[in-house]
Amino acid sequence: MKLVLACLLGGSAGWAMTAPGAGAATMAAGYGAGLLWVGLLTSAFAAPYAVLQFPSGVVVDRFGVRTTAVAGLSLVVAAHLIALAAPLPGLAMTARVLSGTGFAVCFVCGAELARASGRGPRGMGIFGGVSLAASGVAVLVVPFAALALHWRAPWVTTLAVTVPALILALRAESPASRRTSSRGASVLDAQLFRLAAVHAVTLGLGLVLSSWATTLLVAVWSFSPAVAAVVGSGVLGLSVVSRPLGGQLAERWPGRTRTVWSVALVACAAATAALSWRSTPIVAVLAVLTLGIFSGLPFASVVGAGQARLPERPAAAVGLMNTAAFGLVVAATPIVGWAADHGYASWTLVAVAALWLLPLAALPRVSTRPALVPG
Repeated sequence: MKLVLACLLGGSAGWAMTAPGAGAATMAAGYGAGLLWVGLLTSAFAAPYAVLQFPSGVVVDRFGVRTTAVAGLSLVVAAHLIALAAPLPGLAMTARVLSGTGFAVCFVCGAELARASGRGPRGMGIFGGVSLAASGVAVLVVPFAALALHWRAPWVTTLAVTVPALILALRAESPASRRTSSRGASVLDAQLFRLAAVHAVTLGLGLVLSSWATTLLVAVWSFSPAVAAVVGSGVLGLSVVSRPLGGQLAERWPGRTRTVWSVALVACAAATAALSWRSTPIVAVLAVLTLGIFSGLPFASVVGAGQARLPERPAAAVGLMNTAAFGLVVAATPIVGWAADHGYASWTLVAVAALWLLPLAALPRVSTRPALVPG
């Protein structure tokens, strides 16, 4: 039950993150705006989502998963119902800010539930795979849902995946809250910040590229919108396989974790560079497959290592790393949208390829201390 709820919490947040970008053309037309404005919708969600990750972790550590998850999901549902009232840009922006605020606790709650499930790195990998795969499925589903729902598609489909999470959270057990100690568990930990850099790139850039995958494949590769949606969904959709695989690798060969991180970062950089210039369509397909497979491999080991760095404050550790990841989403998503709108998509992809390589300059150590699991 814990792992199922973890996947619903992470999956609903992941879907909400990419839904507007997946239906970018329809959203822009329905609201009478441009692609840059659609990119800002993602930033309006990601800004509070990023800023509140660490505070959310502190709250989860103090009050427990059920209370924080129910409160956050209730706010999300209310925000989306408000957004469905009319296609008003201001209303949409407000709903996205409220949604980002509500969802801020969900990923942290999910990671805490995955840790407490007792499944180890494999459980964390399953949670991460389902969470990010939901973002990829949104890239595939929302454009087709928009054929019937038009500008309402991102709002309605997000409600469809959020309401079940809220129902299950309401039915979940409510464990007693615990008071945490900060002795020996400072968040000002150099290795934790290095872990945050790896997490920021592998999670953040994956979300940015997935948000604009359909648009970029149309702009750079001249794919039809339908084909672009199917191919682009693989950036995050394949994480349902790659993140559990990464968890299994971390469990079986913990001493090779840094090697997995290095290979993943280099492979994703090469794949992004390959997408920057049009050639044969098979190159684009292979590049997307590479991004989908390799970007998910570090997730379980990076999150697990972060929780192990702060064993008495595991949710706060995850929140800190997520702040870095979604801070990158806030900064990069509108830039990529602007570039696609102004003919600079190829050069932007080259810059993104370089970003994949930055964490290699200071790879973190891998802690072997397990995070404490409630008995």
